[in-house]
Amino acid sequence: MTGRLPAFALLLAFSLSWSAASADNEPATKQIAMAPDSSVLSEPSPITGLRATYQIAWERRQAGDFDRSASIADSAVAEIDRALKQDPDMALRRDLTELRFHLIGVGSASRHDLEAAAAPRVPDNEPDEKVLNTPASEGIEAQVNPDVLKWIEYFTGAGRSTFERWLKRSGRYVDLFRTVLQKEGLPPDLVHLVYVESGFNIKARSVSAAVGPWQFLRGTAQLFGLTVNQWVDERKDPEKSTVAAARYLKHLYAMFGDWPLALASYNAGEGTVLRAIKKQGTTNYWDLRLPRQTEDYVPQFMAVLAISREPRKYGFDAVELDDPMEFDEVALKGAIDLRALARLADCSVDELRDLNPAVLKHAATGRDGVTTLRVPRGKGEILLQRLAEGAQLPAVNLTLKHRVRRHETIQGIANQYHVSARRLALLNGIGKRRPLRRGMLLTVPAAVQAPSAANLVDGDPRASTAYVPSRSIAPRAMFDGKSAAEGRLTVTVRKGESLESIATRYNVSTADIMKWNRLKSAKVRRGTRLKIRTETEARSENDSRAEAAHKDTSATLAAAKPGNEPAIEIEKSPAEELRPAKKPHSRKSAGKVAWVKPGHIGPVIVVRRGDTLSSIALRHGVTIKALQRVNKLTSNQVRAGQRLRLPA
Repeated sequence: MTGRLPAFALLLAFSLSWSAASADNEPATKQIAMAPDSSVLSEPSPITGLRATYQIAWERRQAGDFDRSASIADSAVAEIDRALKQDPDMALRRDLTELRFHLIGVGSASRHDLEAAAAPRVPDNEPDEKVLNTPASEGIEAQVNPDVLKWIEYFTGAGRSTFERWLKRSGRYVDLFRTVLQKEGLPPDLVHLVYVESGFNIKARSVSAAVGPWQFLRGTAQLFGLTVNQWVDERKDPEKSTVAAARYLKHLYAMFGDWPLALASYNAGEGTVLRAIKKQGTTNYWDLRLPRQTEDYVPQFMAVLAISREPRKYGFDAVELDDPMEFDEVALKGAIDLRALARLADCSVDELRDLNPAVLKHAATGRDGVTTLRVPRGKGEILLQRLAEGAQLPAVNLTLKHRVRRHETIQGIANQYHVSARRLALLNGIGKRRPLRRGMLLTVPAAVQAPSAANLVDGDPRASTAYVPSRSIAPRAMFDGKSAAEGRLTVTVRKGESLESIATRYNVSTADIMKWNRLKSAKVRRGTRLKIRTETEARSENDSRAEAAHKDTSATLAAAKPGNEPAIEIEKSPAEELRPAKKPHSRKSAGKVAWVKPGHIGPVIVVRRGDTLSSIALRHGVTIKALQRVNKLTSNQVRAGQRLRLPA
């Protein structure tokens, strides 16, 4: 051991030096002189000093001195490494190794804190009391009911080839979209909305003229900062359109406080959903009557979300995804001709078009005189180097058309396009006799000059291809939406069906179906879509209504509207408790359901064509095992016409 003491003494001296130097930010030599007893240096083991060093590094981190904490930890780790090379005994090696592990941890954490502290702050993102006490977000809650299961069955059955095509295309953009959504403070799960909107087709265009992966209408796109003109359509840009979609979804969520309602508004417009809530008196999306496309929209999203979270379960794990986008970003002043840019960057025009789908023709222009484009990975450095060496891009004359909006001025429009206000007015005949009016279509002459590298300062948002100027849009209303899918489904009236037969099938009353769907008559036409609450939900609603009306503890009858009078029997003999409820057998008794005492056997249902034990269990809010136990079933097989007892 004597041969090893000098190294350990040196290590201990190092520890005490750091300890003393860190105590009050005074010179190390002064603090060592103030040590209570120099005999400490004769301690045979450095473990005590190293532990003190670790404590100091930890305290420096807690105090916010991350740089010093990391430096102390790194230096101590280096000293331990030198000591370990001298082959100490097993006990000392174990202690040194353990301390080394802890020092590496505090050093790594301090460097991470240092990077976080140096990161630019997002405006209006300071943590308030609500933020500090809000539980961690778990993304979007997957809500499942028969409507969602119907779409899961479609995407895994008849629509499998379509979903596989969407899934294959998603590989190119999904990581990019997730990154943008997360940066905007939204759940990355919202990326699955693109499956429903466009199937990850960047150039998708709907019959209503919605364009791009997020299917923006022109007016909504411009409202949230996207440029749409005859040269550029940023609705097709994978990054910019995602930024705008994230801000729109954030705006909708601020209004409704509920993702199903926000998603429905994204599809139908917030005005449609607001009117439906006001008229129908509910903030549960699954109870609202909305346009058919919107009623299918959220179930489709929930189905895609369920499949994407467990692709192996649904047999999509073998789909080969497209390669993700890889690119460099270059910021240039002035309008850019893609053909000249391709020659200078040693790439093809098709590659540039593929990376910049927002460019509609052969050239592009950006905001505020700066055009930021994507070039193939590794070509950005080549391009900028050649421009620095004297290579030039040709000047491009991109004449633009500008529709005058409310409160705009000639000077403001000229400043926006970096042209002379006087020249803009003369070119468009604007003067004392013909003033500027809202709705005018102005011809904006381009500032013809050769493009050059834009030497932007660090942090300038225009250097990113994801830059979209922010817009401040106040929500039209504020709700605390509570959408719950459980116990809800939508059925379509088939040929020969009536409201009474549908009520019998789902063990609810005709009056309830009329109330849930705001029907004035019991007559329904084939193809009508009806909102249904399954037996568990309907019984819960009836029970709560009856309890509010009567407080009699011995027996309670639900006093409902005429035609909706379910008999609720509380006190029965043991023989009666085990007796199954009778199925309504006449038009007069249709809609009446006899309930038995909770905890025993419930009503009897008849298995319909196409039913499975799983669908029956989901429809009635019970488990498959409970159904099997009550009916003494040994398998999951059921047949049409079979009578099953439901557990209470």
